[in-house]
Formats: sequence, C-alpha cells, structure tokens
Amino acid sequence: MKSFRTLTVLALLAAFSTPAVAQEAEDRTLLPWEQMRAIMNESSGERAMHHVLELVPYPRVRSRAEYEGHFRESEVMARFAKEYGFSDVEIESFQAPGRIWHASRVELWMQEPDLRKLYDVHDVAVSIAANSEPGDVTAELIDVGAGSRPENYAGKDVTGKIVLGSAGTNVLQRLAVFERGAVGVVTYTALRPELYPDPIMSQSLSARPPEGKAGGFGWSVAASVGRDLAARLAAGRRIVLRSIVESETFPGEMETVHATIPGDGSTTQAVAISAHLYEGYQKQGANDDNSGCALTLEIGRTLITLIHEGKLPRPKRTIHFIWVPEISGTTAWLAKHADMKARLVADLNFDMEGLGLSLSHSYWVLHRTPDTFPTFLNDVAQNVMEFVAELNRERVRYRANGYAPTWPLYSPNGSHDPFYIKIDKHYGASDHVVYMREGIPSVMFITWPDMFYHSSEDTPDKLDPTMFRRAAAVGGAGAVIVTAGSDALAARVTAEALARGAERMGDAQRKGLGYLADAAAPADFAAAYREAQTAVRHQASVEKEVVRSSAVLYHDPAAAAGRLAPIEALVDRRAGALLDEVQAYYRLQAALRGVPATEPPPTPLEQEAARLVVERATTPGQGGRGGFGGFGGQAAAAVPQHMRAELNILLGQPRTVLEIRDFLSGEFEPLPLDTLMSYVRAMEKAGAVTLTQRQ
Repeated sequence: MKSFRTLTVLALLAAFSTPAVAQEAEDRTLLPWEQMRAIMNESSGERAMHHVLELVPYPRVRSRAEYEGHFRESEVMARFAKEYGFSDVEIESFQAPGRIWHASRVELWMQEPDLRKLYDVHDVAVSIAANSEPGDVTAELIDVGAGSRPENYAGKDVTGKIVLGSAGTNVLQRLAVFERGAVGVVTYTALRPELYPDPIMSQSLSARPPEGKAGGFGWSVAASVGRDLAARLAAGRRIVLRSIVESETFPGEMETVHATIPGDGSTTQAVAISAHLYEGYQKQGANDDNSGCALTLEIGRTLITLIHEGKLPRPKRTIHFIWVPEISGTTAWLAKHADMKARLVADLNFDMEGLGLSLSHSYWVLHRTPDTFPTFLNDVAQNVMEFVAELNRERVRYRANGYAPTWPLYSPNGSHDPFYIKIDKHYGASDHVVYMREGIPSVMFITWPDMFYHSSEDTPDKLDPTMFRRAAAVGGAGAVIVTAGSDALAARVTAEALARGAERMGDAQRKGLGYLADAAAPADFAAAYREAQTAVRHQASVEKEVVRSSAVLYHDPAAAAGRLAPIEALVDRRAGALLDEVQAYYRLQAALRGVPATEPPPTPLEQEAARLVVERATTPGQGGRGGFGGFGGQAAAAVPQHMRAELNILLGQPRTVLEIRDFLSGEFEPLPLDTLMSYVRAMEKAGAVTLTQRQ
C-alpha cells in the first residue's frame, strides 16, 4: 500500500499539472487546431462582462438627454468598437411608427390602511407599465383574481377603482379599464411565482385606447406583494392606493449600431453577426440582451486581434456586426441596406448569452433553422459548440491525461460550471427570424431557461464571465468558418453536413420505428407504418437541400452545385435503405401481431388532401419565418403551438394539404389530417387562403 505522503504528492501533481495533450484524437472541429486554440486563448469573458457593466450597470430611468441625442448603449457599443479597431462604425436612426414613452417621476403609495410607499420608478424601473397615462390618481383597490376572463369580474363593480389581478397589464387594461371603467391596474404576474416570487415583470399598456376611452395606468409588482394585497382584501380590509405618474413622449426612434471587419476584397459576399440592444427603452436587460451585444463585441475584438497578430487570416467575406432594437431594428436596417440581402450568406444571432448556467438551471442552446430553411449553418454551429463543450468536460476514460477537462475555458472571475449545451429545434421571437424571412440562413444561440427573464432582476450579477468566454470561442470559430472562403474548408463543411445529415436520417427512422412499436390497434399499426415512411422521406428531402446549401461557401458556387449533385443523389439511396429497414420491421411486427403486412392504401381523406392545393390569399399576422397568423379560431388552436410557425411558412408555398401535413409530421410528430383540413377550411372561409383542386 502506498504511503499517505506519496498519495498526496500524486494528487497535487494531478490537480495542478497541464493535461498532456491539447485535445484528444476524437475532438475534431472544422478549423485547424492552431486557429481554434488561438481563438480560445484570446477570448475574454472579463472583457465581455466589462461591456455589460458599461452598457447597463443597473436598470435606470434614462435621462431626457438620451431621447434627444443617442442612447447610452449605442454610444458605449460605438466607442468600444472604435477602440478595438472595427471599421465603418456608425450609429443609425430610423423613425418608428409610435412615440417613445418616458417617465421622470412615478410613485405608488398605499394610502389606507397605512401610509406607505410601495414602489418608485427610480428604485425599480420596470415597476410602472410603459405607456401609462400621466396623472395623480387615488382610488380603492379591488381584487379580480386572474382578471383574464369576463367571469372574473362577475358581481364586481370596478368603475373608478384600481384593479388587482395576476394577468398581464395589457389584458387587465382591456377588460378592466377599456370595458369596465377602472382607472388603473396592478398586476403581480410572474413566470415562476412559487420559486421566484420577488422579480417584477416588465409590462406595457396599449398606447392606443379605443375612441372615447382613457388608457389608465398600470403597475407591475412582485408576486409576493400582490399576494399580500389580495390576502388583505380577502380578509375584508379596505385598501386605497395612490398612483403618481409624470411622463412625456418623444418621436418614435429605432437606433442601431453597425460596424464591420472588412473582407479581403475577393468577393462581395458577407456574413452578419447580430444581437439586440433594445426591447423598448424602459427595459434594460443585462442578459436580455445586452449580454449578446457584449459577447459579439468581444467576438469581434478577438478576431481583429488575431488577424493583426497573423494567427488568423483576414476573412474573405466582410463581417457585419449589427446591434439593433429587436426585430423592428433589424427589419429597418435591412430595408435601408437592401444591397446587403443578396450578399449575406449567413447570420449568427446571439440572444441572452452570459447567464450563469448553474444559477439559472440553464443550458446554452443552439436553435437550428426550421426544416423549411435547410442550411449548412446549423452543422457549422453545432460542430464548434460541441467541440468546446467536450473540451470543457472531464471524461473519466481520458483520466490518464489528468483529472481535469481537456482544455478548460474558465475566466479568472468566473465559475467552473460544467458547459451545459443543447441543440434544439427552431424557435422564433428574435432577430434571426428577420434574416430568414429575407432568405438569409440564421441560427440563434441563447441561454434558457432564464429565471430572471424580462424582470427587475435581469441584472449583471446574474452573468458569468466563464460563460461569456466559452460563448466567444464558439461564436468566433463559427464566424471564421463561414467567412474563410477556401474551397478546402468549404468541402469540410459539406462533409460535416452530409455526415450529420446521416445521423438525422437515422433519428427520423428511429422515431418512425417507435411509432410502429407503440401502435396498439390494427388501424393504428397501418397508420404508424405510413408515419414511419413519412418521417424518413421528409428528412431525406431536407438533407439533400442542406448539402446543396453548402455550395455558397465555395469560390465558384455554381460549379460547386454541380459537383454536389451526385452527393445529393446518394442521400436518396440512403433513404431507400432506411425505408427497406422500416418495411422489414413492419413485417416483423405484423408477424408478431398475426396481421398481414400489406401496404396500406390511401384513405379517402388522404386522397382528397392530395388533390387540394393551398395558396395564400393574404399574409396573416406578422408572417415571415417564425410568425403565425391569427386566423382559424378553434381550428388553429387544434394545431400544436410548436408547429404553427412552420405551418405559416408552408401556407405561403403552393402545396397540397397532404404535402403540408406530411412535412409537419415529418419534422415534428404525426399531425392528424382531419385537424389540418379543418384549419385550412377555416382559413378559406376567413379569406386567408384559396383551395383549388389539382387536375
């Protein structure tokens, strides 16, 4: 047995020694190791954190001067960008349709039963709902429960009173103020009221009340405070509140900041790196999304430094850094710079990036593009993200090289959290949907869940420099890959897309075989076989387009497309083999069940749906990739929410009802055909689509 002293020495050597190798043989990424190592070494989580502390050190009431000049965040981003050597740094302003609401003095007081100040906008900036009308109002408080349905108001006279409810301020305003004459509302809505009862949610009111109606005011209070008020009212106590609002409005403005890292001049192609500085000007979130802006600034600084040091080549494609008001700012910027739409081959969008993962029980998530937008970009992002995550995980099978992660990326003032990552399906609600709407591939990186999302507690103390450093390494490497421009690297991307596509096709087959294994009744068994075939065929059609999309990265995209065509054809061959396996399993299950393994004929409804072509007559709602219209009523509600964005896109492409159903079922899970038929019929009745019979 070894002595205690010997064991202690060995333990210390293991703890403090550098791993013997920089990476394990299986840890491969699309960039040469020397370039990847340079990016990881240069990336700084502290610098990104410093950016946040300059951008939004605390949620504050803006000075009047910000509305008359530039906003603080715009000036900070432009200053840092110039200091770091970005090119073409500029602050641009676009007119917005509405006016900007600004409050200077806002207080909420309890007058009865005690004289007590509850909230002040200078203490909690988001406690007052944006667009609250100015005034000094004292009124009795009345509890309406949730306040989200008419029955919540039954038997209660709220005229001239302040309404307390757990619904959002917009809902309470409509039902209590507009429809029933209340003078204002107090909400204690919360995302997680049991776990986190103290954060105050950012809220707003409609700035356009119905004709002849007052808009009233709205307060957002902590769930703990709202419950206390409700309990007092339930005990029969009278509560009187006084709301003081001094506010003004300014002309609507969308302020954006733009900077570049110039390409080498050999191509007009370009790449965007995006994040949003603003979600309105009252809300100032440290994680959402000043963290994304701080991170992308650090990504740019890292690349500029390494280019100047000769550790990275100058990019072939110009990199455009675009920091905007969310969605509306991106829309305005692309509209003004219309020439950019044809030049941008990719966008990397960063929305909420620096959150401490353990603190918020969170993952750093890559949201892929939807299947209606197949692209190589998903595989580039996933490749680098998984590479960095694996290097930051201690793997017991490699413990001979040391009891530590292979290449730990920690920040001096950051955590040693595991690097929890997740590759997930598409989700909208950020600027990437605007790029995709314009035909530009875009993926989103985000930390989720965020326990402090859109609340008074979205502050810098929740952020982790280590998370920033890792995200900067991933974002920087991804940017280098999509801007490099060499055919050798483009071919690596094609190979990555092809191989990962094989994995996804296998996943689709596994999903389909699961349908067969789960089917109970004979009718369900035949339907499950069709769904299994649908899943494989759908994924094959997507993967062919993914391979094709990588052609844009080659020096001659047109010639590359021709060279990639034979590879696309092989995807069909692979699909055929997978379908043969599905059929073999179908026969196995049929034998076990004692039923014939016949090919199920199309049902009458399927025959009808195969002939019925859907074409959009109008664009419902906001439209675009990731949006969904407000037509269809109950029929629309029957379509699962996670399918609706894709459905909205598919309705803009002339397809049969059966093709739409098969697409959604292949991408997600089986969608009953009768559900979709009811929906398109409701859309037709509303005048949103036309249905024609295919000859």
